[in-house]
Amino acid sequence: MNRHIALAALALLSTPALAASETGQVARSDGSLIHYTLDRPIGEVSGLLLLSQGSGCRPGTQSPGLATVRAAFPTYAALIVEKAGIAPEMTVDELNCPAEFYDRYTVTQRIDDYQSVLSALPAIPGRLILFGGSEGGLAVAILSTRLDPDATIIFSSATGTSFGEMVKSTVPSEGHASIDAGFAAARTNPDSSELFAGHAYRFWADILDHRTLDYIGKADTPFLLIQGGLDTSSPLAAARITADAFAAEGRCNLTYWEFPALDHGMVDPRGNAHLADIAALAAAWVEHPVRAC
Repeated sequence: MNRHIALAALALLSTPALAASETGQVARSDGSLIHYTLDRPIGEVSGLLLLSQGSGCRPGTQSPGLATVRAAFPTYAALIVEKAGIAPEMTVDELNCPAEFYDRYTVTQRIDDYQSVLSALPAIPGRLILFGGSEGGLAVAILSTRLDPDATIIFSSATGTSFGEMVKSTVPSEGHASIDAGFAAARTNPDSSELFAGHAYRFWADILDHRTLDYIGKADTPFLLIQGGLDTSSPLAAARITADAFAAEGRCNLTYWEFPALDHGMVDPRGNAHLADIAALAAAWVEHPVRAC
């Protein structure tokens, strides 16, 4: 592993320059705008890397984690599609997101927006790679059933349980009644912008029953699942359920990496960040995905 990390690090030292990022908009059928950012390396392009951010309303273009992952794929064009109501240059307070975000954002809308942007962009030759972290892992899992990518990386994402079960598992038992009540209210009012736990009822009603495993289990795409053993946001047990399910079914297209001493963001207990090294390893895996059996 250390040798691979060293080789990947050397490769990053020779990272080609990037052309200026291109921002653009695609109109939805109701006239509202989807905002995206696309950057390309100067020179030959290996393909397109779609980067999908996790929960919240912070612009994906402002995510340090996505920037770190993007750096590990220097010869790829990279695409970030912002969530509904969000533009790349926005300054947002995650505790007080824009009204349009609460009024519109769901994972279903997010998938539709990705497909609209991809359909509108000129074709980028080469391979299509999907990367999603946390909630973004669910998004790229769904996209994998629609786009037939060359590889999909799912990072720190509770893949083996439904989204609702994952959220509830991260809350102490004394808070379960409140969670159950909030979810029930969302199911009863699936078009409401009323807020519960930082999101509108419409968001919760749409996402609660989605389970990443149900999507990736239908696709022949090579998947790389990356999980930290100390992750309290997307629990380790959920990732192991996925790995065990693939093994039990004799499916060979899932590679599972578990890092016992790292958390949701690939930080160790001493505060040392390891995301850059792991992203470099993931980029090497993408070029030669290893079948699990």
